[in-house]
Amino acid sequence: MNRIERKETAPEAAKIFEAEVLTLDPEIPRKELCDMVDEYIYYQTDEMSRTEAHSIVDKTCRMR
Repeated sequence: MNRIERKETAPEAAKIFEAEVLTLDPEIPRKELCDMVDEYIYYQTDEMSRTEAHSIVDKTCRMR
């Protein structure tokens, strides 16, 4: 995955990353998957706070 240059695209990037991980490991525990998405969003998005990353994960990963 590439860097996420705009915060506005982070939720869509989170969904794509989640789908890619699930393709590689469909049996991954939900908490581990969401933690991976959180780390990805936080470290790959310019000027993203940890709180913002958690908020995106809450909307894209944990709500399923």
